Amino acid sequence: MQTPMTKNAASTASVALLICAGCSGGSSGVGTGVLSLSVSDAPVQDARQVCIEFTEAEFRKAGADNAVVTFSPPAKVDLLAYQGMNAAPLLTDETLEAGEYQWVRLAVNAPQGGNGGMGAGSNDTDCAGSGSYIVTSEGGVHGLYIPSSAESGLKMNRGFTLPVGGAADFVAEFDLMKSVHSPEGLDPDYVMRPTVRLLDRTETGAIAGTVSMELATAADCMPAAYLFASDDAPDDNEDDGDMDSVDPIASAMVGMQNDGSYRYEIGPMLAGMYNVAFSCDADDPLLDETLEFVLSADNPVSVTANGTATADF
Repeated sequence: MQTPMTKNAASTASVALLICAGCSGGSSGVGTGVLSLSVSDAPVQDARQVCIEFTEAEFRKAGADNAVVTFSPPAKVDLLAYQGMNAAPLLTDETLEAGEYQWVRLAVNAPQGGNGGMGAGSNDTDCAGSGSYIVTSEGGVHGLYIPSSAESGLKMNRGFTLPVGGAADFVAEFDLMKSVHSPEGLDPDYVMRPTVRLLDRTETGAIAGTVSMELATAADCMPAAYLFASDDAPDDNEDDGDMDSVDPIASAMVGMQNDGSYRYEIGPMLAGMYNVAFSCDADDPLLDETLEFVLSADNPVSVTANGTATADF
């Protein structure tokens, strides 16, 4: 498996950092901190690999020039290899100017009709192909088109504070079940309209649990677990008049383990109270009008920072 970009690699990257507005030589006296940034994923059905090629990270600081870190060579990450609380590091202890930041942007190489996947094999265990691409469970290699890639990239409008002499540790959490589609008219490309959350890793935990064999192995079952706010009771996603459909916050596939059990893990998520539901129809819950849910008997589930709560089905 190809190793994502780490601090050692980042130190050899082409880095354009923090030209102080109004400064002309010498130290600005603002001070610096260090920031780490990783990427993680909630998986998608019927895919063997989802490889994204990241080209730079940009940080918007109020009242100052943007800080830009260019990845040279680009950082290629198979998102399916980093699920649950596992995350692939893009930046590790990168020095940035301290202060208030407004947003983070990840630039990606994912144009429509590009050469995404060229050179990739159906049995590759790392991101050997060029650009961004998806390998289906049947072994087909398809370019991955991200409509925002040419302009805004993957922009996460979450502010944060980097303290002087301090550290920040964030993860960009993708939800591929909501993001990846194969619409008519784009063949052979797949399209990715990213659902990405920027989370402070020091404030997050996870939910994991088992699913009974009866549920997980039902006929034509594509088992998945879905996360909802504790105040939300998921329905079947149909437009039922006075009641609006409830959309999940995150999701995870259910997989068979070496011991024959069926398990899932959803994370990272901010500490708090949640409901967890199971469905045999692993699909985009924003589009599927017949999604049926089974609620965990452990609901509501309390998630604590750096902890893993349990919710079984």
